[in-house]
Amino acid sequence: MNREYIETMPGVAGLAGSPWLAAESPGSMALQGDRTADVLIVGGGITGVLIARKLGRAGRHVVLVERRRIASGTTGHSTAKVTALHGDSWRALLRDHARDDVRAWAAANLAAVDELSSIALDLGTGCGLRRLPAFLVAGDDAASIAFDEQVQALVSAGLPATPVAAPFPFDRPAATLASQALVDPAALVVAIVAALGADVDVYEDTPVRSLRPAGPGWRADGDHGSISAPVVVMADHSPVHDTGAFFTRLFPYAHHAIEFVPSQAIPDGMWMQVGADEITLRPTLDPGGSWIAGGQRVRVASVDDERKAYTDLAASVTRLLGECRVVRHWSAHDHETPDGLPFVGEAPFGRNLFMAAGFAGWGMTKSVVASGIIVDAVEGRTHPAAEAVSPSRALRADEMGVLARENVTVGREFVEGHLTSRRGKAHEDSVAGGTCTHLGCETKWNTAEGTVDCPCHGSRFGRHGDVIYGPASKDIEGSS
Repeated sequence: MNREYIETMPGVAGLAGSPWLAAESPGSMALQGDRTADVLIVGGGITGVLIARKLGRAGRHVVLVERRRIASGTTGHSTAKVTALHGDSWRALLRDHARDDVRAWAAANLAAVDELSSIALDLGTGCGLRRLPAFLVAGDDAASIAFDEQVQALVSAGLPATPVAAPFPFDRPAATLASQALVDPAALVVAIVAALGADVDVYEDTPVRSLRPAGPGWRADGDHGSISAPVVVMADHSPVHDTGAFFTRLFPYAHHAIEFVPSQAIPDGMWMQVGADEITLRPTLDPGGSWIAGGQRVRVASVDDERKAYTDLAASVTRLLGECRVVRHWSAHDHETPDGLPFVGEAPFGRNLFMAAGFAGWGMTKSVVASGIIVDAVEGRTHPAAEAVSPSRALRADEMGVLARENVTVGREFVEGHLTSRRGKAHEDSVAGGTCTHLGCETKWNTAEGTVDCPCHGSRFGRHGDVIYGPASKDIEGSS
């Protein structure tokens, strides 16, 4: 099975697919037959393999299963900025949460940069590790005027950010956080898996179709076998066994990216705009000098033509940096939450059932924190940041408003999909226009990437109906 699911479509500049997934990698066999383990991990992205690494080293027998190929989901489509400088999110977190909780979360993400960098360094040069500063920079006049508030938020959160004047072509107020990192996320995950040892078994091409209580533990059923374990970790983007209706609290967004060759030199570092087009920039590992740009997120399947997202992103880069040559394009699916913090820990009503979801585009550090929280819980310890991100936490009244607005969108998509013809959403030689196997919303053809997407809860399928992202766990049968 190919690691890349994005197809080349007409009208989009550059090659289709993430640069991290362009090369082949060694694969693991699919699960056959019935197995037992101390811990089952569902999901072979950065979160899942880090948990497997830590629990395997603690002497646990771990089985990890991945629906497609290791690192082929959100991890392999990340722009892989390993930084605690999560755009302008810290100001909102301080507004909406207790200061001590925010500082604990910030400290955990700062420590995650060093932890992931140390792992990459131990595993060798193939992981593409680079330590360099990250910059938050004003993108327009309004953001420049209010930029002191951004700096104050970073300092209040406990991040050692320093105000600076950004050089050309930015020429705006900025704040810098030293000693952040870049990696090749897919190569890092593959290297971690290769070094897991005998206590961890990894199976690719092994979707979990159902997960249910069985005796004192849990049983996961796949296409050709099952795994029984007293402890299960759902590190699978959307929890396959949703005990808390998280599909209503995980808002699906696509984060688009391009690799491009700039027409002028860009100052070294990671750059994240506040205001203007809110683009992010990082250098690639290519000695030829290409860069990666990320753009504003778009709710999954919410637009008529996804090609516009890439056109707009290239135009944003051109406005800032001058003409550029687009080399590649791709997107990552991720979830936002009503209160800006992920859901990490034991799932509601699920004894020894753990989950990690809702990283909002900053999974390269949040995954490390999540792995620490979950491993501590499995081992009977309490992580300092665990309470703030508990999946059982109650939402405040203002956060319920965010939840209501997002789910009004879901309701509208469901009703409109069933009242109007599917012909406008269908596509030749695909299942687009058919119903999503999650809750029956109509699916839509993605014009930029050749996938079939659900506008309600963000499930994504290949053109012939195979699940790429949940919450759907069953493939769409047949073709339109």
